[in-house]
Formats: sequence, structure tokens, C-alpha cells
Amino acid sequence: MIVAAPGTASDAAILDALRTVLDPELDESLVELGFIDSVQLHEDRVEVVLRLPTFWCAPNFAYLMATDAREAIRQVPGVSDVEVRLKDHMYSDEISLGVTSGCSFEGVFPGQAESDDVEELRLVFRRKAFGMRQEQLVQYLLDAGVSADEVVALREIDVLDTSDADGLRLRVGGHERLLRAGASLARVYLERRARLGITSEWLITDLDGGSIQPRQLIEYLRQTRKQRISMTFNSLMCRGLLETRYGEAR
Repeated sequence: MIVAAPGTASDAAILDALRTVLDPELDESLVELGFIDSVQLHEDRVEVVLRLPTFWCAPNFAYLMATDAREAIRQVPGVSDVEVRLKDHMYSDEISLGVTSGCSFEGVFPGQAESDDVEELRLVFRRKAFGMRQEQLVQYLLDAGVSADEVVALREIDVLDTSDADGLRLRVGGHERLLRAGASLARVYLERRARLGITSEWLITDLDGGSIQPRQLIEYLRQTRKQRISMTFNSLMCRGLLETRYGEAR
């Protein structure tokens, strides 16, 4: 629920900002997952309330999401102050106060700093998200008739258009092709790739930007598919727990 008071920021801008905030483990938007309980605008001040599927969700996960939500809203023109509150969690007070005050996770939970560093955790899940999105795109290309040799030969500049409503425009073997329904898969993959800082000219690479040989592709996909299945299962489980906890049908 969004309650807007007169001011320079808009509810649409706030929601757009929150849509960019992802659950690190699921690689899905907090808005789409239903983790945004409410947002209130009071002129240039925003109060956002988050909710999670269980009372005992890992505090480092919760802290990372709450911090990202605060930082995303702070970038909205017209917003000067953001208060983030986490409800119904075993560390609601600590996380709400720490995030709103701009404290680090280590500052709020010093006893867990060594094992639960949020920036290290963020990188781990960004790498997993990259693998999942890559497996989805590559499997789509193979199903569309692009051979393994052609897939690994693709360069980033061969992605011609990911905004076309008709599909993904791709240069394969020197010829332009339109692949139906593939634009969103390529767009999300490129975003996850850029987020990891991969700058290789090759479109499909390993986590370090190294090229993949055609004979290695199937085994490589087998490993990333396990990761994608695990993340998909976790997403379904979290959605179900949230629905059960708050009695809402999505």
C-alpha cells in the first residue's frame, strides 16, 4: 500500500526504485515477491515497511535487502530522508534502526561480522544469479535451433536489440535473426553480467569472463541448471510461506 502526501517525489518513482531491489538469494524483485508491506510519502520523506516469509529469515539477508531498498529510494529525485522498517522478524528493531541510521551490518551485529559479511554474501549471490540467467538464455538459444558452436561464438556486440517486443534480435554466424520471446531473457542476463563486471567480448563466459568451448557447454549447463532449479524451488517456497503467513492469495 502506498499513501502519498503532497511533495516532489511520486509514488510511481518510489515503486520503480523498489522494483530494482532484488532478494539476493532468489534474484527477484522485492515488489514482485510481495516483500514490500507499505510505503508512505510525507513530502520529501519516505517510510517503507518490509516483510519476509518467516520470523527467522537470516539477518544478513534481511539487512542486505533493507539496505538496498533504502539506497534505491534515496536516489529518487525529491527524496531527502528514508526510514526502513522490517516487521515481524526476530531482529526487526536492530535491523530497522541500523539500516535507517546508515550503519553497516558489522556495526549492528559485531559477533557475526566475520561469517556473515554482507558484501561477500552479495557477491556470492550475484555469481549464482549470473549462472541461473545464463543457463536460461543458453538453453533458450539451443531450443531455438542455435547450435552449441554458434552459441559459444556469439559476442556481446551480436546482441542487436533486447527491447523489441517481437523478440530478440541477434546476429548468428553473420546473419541477423529474430528469436521470438527471447528479448527479456537476454536483457536480464546482460544486466547480471554487467553487475559482475564481466567485460569479455564473448557473450557466454564463465564467472571470470573466460570463454567456453563447444564441447564444454553441455556439462557447464548441467552445473548451472542445478543452481537454477534450487533458486526456483526457493522462490516458490518463499512465496508460499509469505502467502500462508499473511493470508494473502497472490
